[in-house]
Amino acid sequence: MSRFKIFNAPAGSGKSTEIKARVREWSDQFPRDHMLCVTYTNRAADELKAGISADNVDVSTIHSFLAEFMEPMFVLPEIVDLYLEVYRKDIENRIANQENWPHIEKSNAKYREKLGEPLTFKLIGESIKTLHYNEMQFNSPLAGGLSHNDLLSFAAICAESFPALRKRISSKYQQIIIDEYQDTSAGVLEFFVDAVSESETSLHLYGDPMQQIYQLSSDRLRSILDRFEADKRTIINYRSSSAIVKSLNRIYNDPSLEQEADDKVKSSLPRIHLTNSPLEMVNDIADEETLVLSVRNMTIFDNIGATALFKAFDSMPDHNYSSRYRALDVLMEPRWLEVKNSLLQLMFGILYLEDSYKKFEYGEIIQALRKHSSIFGFLSIQNHSDKGRLRQELEDLFEFVGSDEVTIRQVILYLVSAGHLKASIAGEYLENEDYYPVLEVPYLQVRKMYLFNQRPNWSTQHGVKGESHNRVIFLAENSTGTPSVHIDKLFNLWSVIPFNLHMLEETYVKISAQFEQSREKAADYFDNPRKSSYDKNADVIITEARSIVATYSHLPLFKLLYGEVFDTYFNKLNTSSASKLFKVSAIEGLLTAYRLFYVGCSRARQNLDVIVNAEKIVDSQAFSRKFENLGFEVISHNDL
Repeated sequence: MSRFKIFNAPAGSGKSTEIKARVREWSDQFPRDHMLCVTYTNRAADELKAGISADNVDVSTIHSFLAEFMEPMFVLPEIVDLYLEVYRKDIENRIANQENWPHIEKSNAKYREKLGEPLTFKLIGESIKTLHYNEMQFNSPLAGGLSHNDLLSFAAICAESFPALRKRISSKYQQIIIDEYQDTSAGVLEFFVDAVSESETSLHLYGDPMQQIYQLSSDRLRSILDRFEADKRTIINYRSSSAIVKSLNRIYNDPSLEQEADDKVKSSLPRIHLTNSPLEMVNDIADEETLVLSVRNMTIFDNIGATALFKAFDSMPDHNYSSRYRALDVLMEPRWLEVKNSLLQLMFGILYLEDSYKKFEYGEIIQALRKHSSIFGFLSIQNHSDKGRLRQELEDLFEFVGSDEVTIRQVILYLVSAGHLKASIAGEYLENEDYYPVLEVPYLQVRKMYLFNQRPNWSTQHGVKGESHNRVIFLAENSTGTPSVHIDKLFNLWSVIPFNLHMLEETYVKISAQFEQSREKAADYFDNPRKSSYDKNADVIITEARSIVATYSHLPLFKLLYGEVFDTYFNKLNTSSASKLFKVSAIEGLLTAYRLFYVGCSRARQNLDVIVNAEKIVDSQAFSRKFENLGFEVISHNDL
């Protein structure tokens, strides 16, 4: 078996089971050797650990492994010096705070108080004695804290600068498995490849390029993967019906990755519903056992009736997209005690008590109040009369929060007045500007969110990897968030141009590289697009635009995605039309939509319904022909 090998495993093909079998087989065959098995998420790592008990096998997330691997290095002066060299600009920008962000100024003030005035790069450099992984989306540059992504990239930089680090990997492990390789950065893959290239250690990758949602391909990544030999085994889909597998194969459109259905029982075709009322259609055909997949987070919260609650938490620095505990994850935590916000934990906790009260689980309530007295400020139960008073206090509270009009602020004030919440704790919310939008949200939205979490039946496509469901409804919609998703463009282009993942990736890699070069050549304009900077860079922009059109205009996909943008520019040649040039969002959104559509469909076991907004389809006949060829039954509804 090749030392460098890729095992492509589409969703439902039993990848985790295969990895576990591979690990057990290897461990039995080579009991004195050591294996490392790394994956991308805690959930995936826990799943692998559950089936692996060998002492000579280490299972970890990629972040946990690298954090532990690099920890002894993070105290070395030469590593700290390298950090200061790599992140000097970030540190200086943080100190300057030219955008005048209040939270940065607050942080800088603490460092000025600690280190002295004025705060300089030299002072920060002298204060950083060790580095650490901060387990957040962004670096803590003044404290030597590395974010999720920068832990990976900086480890790769260290390995390149200090080759002895790489030898520590190959000397310890004789077999390395990387699960979900499509989610692993090019730098990390390169780190492992370089670490084992001059040894006998094997490096095997498991995953599915169709599930590469957050990290799109690059020339660097493709050159690394080209060093691996693809496994030629038959791919069995243990999840979906034969009809759905047939459609998945046609969507993937890659003979080398065709799947065979384990379930050969004849089943109904997956369905496409063309309608002018997508959300109404979803609610009409969904039942309690249906999983609804949507692209936009806001679609879910709109449907729950908790839009204001999501927006309020999403606006908080502690829970925005770049934070460790994002609003989406905080609000959708089904276990109230695990909620990573103390106020929301208290609000959900009240509903937990109310739910237990309605079920006559009084012992559960008393146990919760005693065990979590720091959360709930109810009286302690000493005798029978205390139980009577507690019941009355609870009934009064539940009656108050049962109003559709009461706000979160009013609930806090009630808790203080009833003696269930200390005024000092309430002040942490009532006097904190970050909480102001949250406080004005109706408590009813908290209730709706809590009830949804008890039986969630909606999910975003950003979390598509996971359990299968007997019935799935895919709500086809666009998203301008991260990642951008252009479902409408996918369906309309797909109806006239046949393509597959390889073709889209090739197009993306070529165009994105070319666009980046062109933008760099006229960086003065694209960093600050205005007339004065356009006039200085017009000749360069025109030359680059003509070169790109000459290179790619023969490609139908390029014409359809970018033809109008370039034609408009050549007709007007001004700053307004130039500002739209050299943007990868069109091909990026198309590629992401293609992947999300495939993976969303792959979660269905027996029944799959795709809801499409008919008003967004340019040619309904061409669309219907395309999806019938993909193995779908296309249903046009009466509201057309």
